[in-house]
Amino acid sequence: MMTAEFIFSITLCAGLCVLLFALNFSLSMAEVAQYIAFSAARAHAAGHVDQEKQEQLAKDKFAELTNHKVLKTFFTPGGANWFKLSALDVRGGGVSQKSFDDFYPAYSNGDQRIPQVGVRFSFSPALLNIKIAFLGSTAEDPDQGFSANISGLLIREPTQKECWELQVKRRYSAILDLDQRFKELGSSGANKYVPMEDNGC
Repeated sequence: MMTAEFIFSITLCAGLCVLLFALNFSLSMAEVAQYIAFSAARAHAAGHVDQEKQEQLAKDKFAELTNHKVLKTFFTPGGANWFKLSALDVRGGGVSQKSFDDFYPAYSNGDQRIPQVGVRFSFSPALLNIKIAFLGSTAEDPDQGFSANISGLLIREPTQKECWELQVKRRYSAILDLDQRFKELGSSGANKYVPMEDNGC
């Protein structure tokens, strides 16, 4: 015959097993979310025609990974709803002047040479927000649960537009201004030649 102590201990052990499963699975899916952030940041970092195209690449990669047949079950509201990801926030600096410097002031130090740019979203493990018999709730505020910001910060490559406007065009104009002969050559071949530089653009 089972005693009250045995029932209590079995219930307590089962609760701890559920808690450990939820914790392990949440940490595993947090790693998956970090990979999604890195992949979206990497897609955003690649050079393109303009900054809007770069941001769209990041959003497309984010949507592709979160809608994958394996991950869709966990990350979408129509699935198991164990984990929630907020909308992707893409900040690329440059013309838009959007960066994460306000979130990471310790790294910026007022120095704009290294902008904190990339992607960011919120990761909320609803699976971890549970109530266990004899132990109570895992969260201080069960209505809020747990949440963490997942960031992927990669400095993006310059766009074709930025490369032309901020580097090639200025340098080409500076070369033409060096001597009158350069201006004549530059104007005579304006329709035939395109100035290019092999400087990473």
